[in-house]
Amino acid sequence: MEQVTIGVISLDSSPTENYTLNTAETRQSFQLSGKSEVNTIPGEKYEELKMKYIRQHTKAVVLCCLISFGGMILGWDIGTVGGVSIMPSFNNAFGDQTTIVSSAKELSNMKRGLYISIFNIGCALGGIMFSRLSNTVGRRVGILTAIAKYTLVLTVQLFSNGNFILLLASRFVLGVTVGAISVLVPMFVSESAPIKIRGALVVVYQLAITLGILFGNILNYMTNKHLSMVDPMNNMAWKIPMLFGYLWAAIVAVGACITPESVHFLAKIRNDYESAKISYSIMNNISVFDHETIDYVNNLLVKQDVYNENDLRNHKFEFLYGKPKYGKRLLIGIMVMAFQQLSGINYFFYYGTSLFKSVGIKDTYATAIILSSVNFISTFAGIYLVESLGRRSTLIYGSFGMFICMIFYASFGTLSLRKDLLSFVLIIVTCLFISIFAITIGPVSFVVVAELFPTRTRSVSMSICSSFNWLVNFAIALATPVIINRIGFLYGFFFAGCLLLATGFEAFFVPETKNKTEEEIDYMFQNNLKS
Repeated sequence: MEQVTIGVISLDSSPTENYTLNTAETRQSFQLSGKSEVNTIPGEKYEELKMKYIRQHTKAVVLCCLISFGGMILGWDIGTVGGVSIMPSFNNAFGDQTTIVSSAKELSNMKRGLYISIFNIGCALGGIMFSRLSNTVGRRVGILTAIAKYTLVLTVQLFSNGNFILLLASRFVLGVTVGAISVLVPMFVSESAPIKIRGALVVVYQLAITLGILFGNILNYMTNKHLSMVDPMNNMAWKIPMLFGYLWAAIVAVGACITPESVHFLAKIRNDYESAKISYSIMNNISVFDHETIDYVNNLLVKQDVYNENDLRNHKFEFLYGKPKYGKRLLIGIMVMAFQQLSGINYFFYYGTSLFKSVGIKDTYATAIILSSVNFISTFAGIYLVESLGRRSTLIYGSFGMFICMIFYASFGTLSLRKDLLSFVLIIVTCLFISIFAITIGPVSFVVVAELFPTRTRSVSMSICSSFNWLVNFAIALATPVIINRIGFLYGFFFAGCLLLATGFEAFFVPETKNKTEEEIDYMFQNNLKS
């Protein structure tokens, strides 16, 4: 069994991934296998070694964080679109009916729902379209292509004054580019990050989404207060939030330009042995001639040779019929991503401003800032939890906790309480709900889906899972304004039922992928193991 020494930490190249600590006082070993019973190092020492490992991979952390800023693009849209859709200037520009109390135009509930939701249809298609491109030109070029198209379509949207059809068309194509980014970024990070901090770095993508939502809510508050309330017809109130999209796109583009191509893509798809070694050495801060680099890339190439011998390379439906159990993995991924949306999280983020306005909260933009702040701050705990508690347990506890919150939310919402008391209770329960989401199924769903699939089918399988996520999101975004108008807070019981189903599904079907290599995950599915 070969060992590779990195500083004072010795990394065992066996599948169990042992670390050995050498000091003058003691010599102890521990495993990062996700099972606390095998950890023979005290908690403080364990965390100290883990932080040392992270510091030794600072370059990989920085590069992965830059790429993960792609989540900011999606978060920015979620954080701004709901507030923008109720701004007087936006409604005056694109509305087609007048209000009862004034001659000002406004969007109908159906048009508002269509404006918000058509973006999700584009996202569903974008992931599938760009996944095949990334298998041909690489993950980096795929991301850069999506970013270039995003900036072009954003420009069209900014100049769609008064033309609702053009606005919808640009929203749809914008969704195509964001859908591509939402698949390619987690996949690229998962394939490039050092294995022991892979989960935490994929969670950074979700953190960027929450940051985008928070910043978007803050900017909506500022533009509404200083522009819309001063001049209700000032179109800059809704255009300024859109303009910031250029900044987030530029940051992701820089990250994609300076980060090496995924070692998995180079080795398993392009069969470029030398480039794969260089990529791995950069992202793991070791020499290209180090035994760890050579062994890791050789292992990837050996598995690729096995695939070629079995003629799976040209199998059109390998993502369904490949072994071991690719079809089952795909179904698990689809359900995990669908349940993420069926939790009801975007019920709050898309329509929170109009929802809380109905219970007497006057400054709904400020309320949105509170909710998105809770979302952003809580996600930091998710970065820790995904590596300590593991993927599967985090999903189970999160879904059940959100189920309890949604039961309370729907129950209190339907009771005939005083508006001041009702608004206070709903905000508290909603904050708790969002906090649990941000710590658990929000980030961990992306991690699980990024780790479930082998490199050969990862882009296609992840894009299919992402598409189901977006399609469910579309249905919720489109139907919510109409449903809220009909049954109000009773709608919450629907999401509570979905969360209860999610808890059961995750307990019985989702495997634990923490610190597992691609080969170990294959072994788990081949032998029907949960961990």
